[in-house]
Amino acid sequence: MNITNKPSIVTLITDFGLQDEYVGVLKGVILGHAPEARIVDISHIIPPQSISAASRLLSRSYRYFPAYTVHLVVVDPGVGSDRSILAIAADCQYFVGPDNGVFTSILNNASSLAVHRVNTACVLQKDISSTFHGRDIMAPVAGRLAVGLNISKIGPRIALEQCLLLEGVGCTRLADTLQGQVVHIDVFGNLCTNIHRKDVDDFAAGHEIAIEVTKDLIAPLHKTYISQSNGMVLALYDSHDYLEVAITQGNAAQQLRLAVGAQIVISRR
Repeated sequence: MNITNKPSIVTLITDFGLQDEYVGVLKGVILGHAPEARIVDISHIIPPQSISAASRLLSRSYRYFPAYTVHLVVVDPGVGSDRSILAIAADCQYFVGPDNGVFTSILNNASSLAVHRVNTACVLQKDISSTFHGRDIMAPVAGRLAVGLNISKIGPRIALEQCLLLEGVGCTRLADTLQGQVVHIDVFGNLCTNIHRKDVDDFAAGHEIAIEVTKDLIAPLHKTYISQSNGMVLALYDSHDYLEVAITQGNAAQQLRLAVGAQIVISRR
């Protein structure tokens, strides 16, 4: 499945931070294979080894890039093990990274999909570090895809069932409640959940709902942050239609002392 034969955009998602040379080295390797590629940093401050956080960020960002973009994700706690490295063509975009669940949303939702297991021989490099596959395998693959290498040359095509998928990424509907959790805290301290607007609408079935943040705190549902007075708690749907809990002109995570994993419970009134 060859999507394009012209230089492309390459995006980067890693947990490398910006203190060390790792991000710069990735870019250097990509440009060595694709000198005309444009490289876009989505994030390098994924919590270390957090596959779920990287998967979530990728699912929220990739669709806003043009066709033929190559998305390189290097959050790889299994580096050096026998885990596979994947090259994926999905919905006119490419994805490269470890087979550890980071591509769960892509694999579950793509309307067109071809998944290939990377053959390290295709990177044309003899010395491959056991601790930096991002540099020695994934970045060369991303660079070569960016200039039009047919994905079939990367390695054998495999079935979706052979790929690792994350479990429990959505909320849970019980008889009388909809239960989700905080999956991310953004730079403003907003508590971002895995509860989608559709899940709430299906559960509510026309009834008013109560959003329980803690046993003693019910957050009213609003449309905008400014709908509440400064310092007041509210819930609203973010730009991807997922529920979040915020404090107007405040930091909900700090002020409510809640972290990733905190439970959010919705009930019908």
